[in-house]
Amino acid sequence: MKVPRSGNNGFGHLTSTGVFKGWQSLINEDCGLMQIAFCDFDGTISKEDVTDLVLEKFALQQWHDIEEKWASGGINSAQCMRLQIPLIRASIDELHRFLDSVEIDAGFVRFRDFCRANDVRLVVVSDGVDHFIRRILSNHGVTDIEVIANHLVWNDDGDGAEFRLQTPFSKSGCLTASGVCKCAVIADCDQHIYIGDGRSDFCVSHQASAVFAKKKLAEYCDLNRIPYSPYQGFAEVQASLASILPGRAGGPLPSHSQITRKKRIHALKLE
Repeated sequence: MKVPRSGNNGFGHLTSTGVFKGWQSLINEDCGLMQIAFCDFDGTISKEDVTDLVLEKFALQQWHDIEEKWASGGINSAQCMRLQIPLIRASIDELHRFLDSVEIDAGFVRFRDFCRANDVRLVVVSDGVDHFIRRILSNHGVTDIEVIANHLVWNDDGDGAEFRLQTPFSKSGCLTASGVCKCAVIADCDQHIYIGDGRSDFCVSHQASAVFAKKKLAEYCDLNRIPYSPYQGFAEVQASLASILPGRAGGPLPSHSQITRKKRIHALKLE
């Protein structure tokens, strides 16, 4: 009998029913105690979408058909990924060797160090795959930050693994119908920073105290008059964040409601 294996996401625990417990209470406890920086992964920390890279390398070609069905609105994001992940044909060792070749933003590790030194809790919140994310971060020496993402489970008997995806952070009524409802994750945090780049970040950008955006997320913020700071890499995020953290020249980070009223676009000039 093959025993399913799964990666520990380091944030709460997975129960026998496949539901993560503990993560929301941890977020809620820290929301009133310290600054939290929520950060997307694919295209934000990693240079490319890692799930797409894995599927392109190892999956049966029908993953493209499923992708097109999602793009045309025939299925939602969570359904798309749950259908695509089982198409991967690789052993876990082959998958790991490939993930170890994935590059991340050159400034991210220094940004992690900056957050740790300044009591900013850094949390990855991604509609990607937790095991992919943790393997890549670990390969770059980052093992100490929480990851909220879709949960990979696999069986590997030595002749190739069988993969499936669980979505413990999904929520009925999620506006983006994603496997990870990012809005639900950060709902109770009035003061937080959000860093992202794409479609899965659109909804959550309305809630953040401070948004750092590029690519599609920057276009969305422009269109919807959401204040944000443009960036290309984490060195820029770190420099901007250094000026607005409590105890620094910029003063305390304002609440989401305060910054929304200012309606300033492209520049985050916190007073």
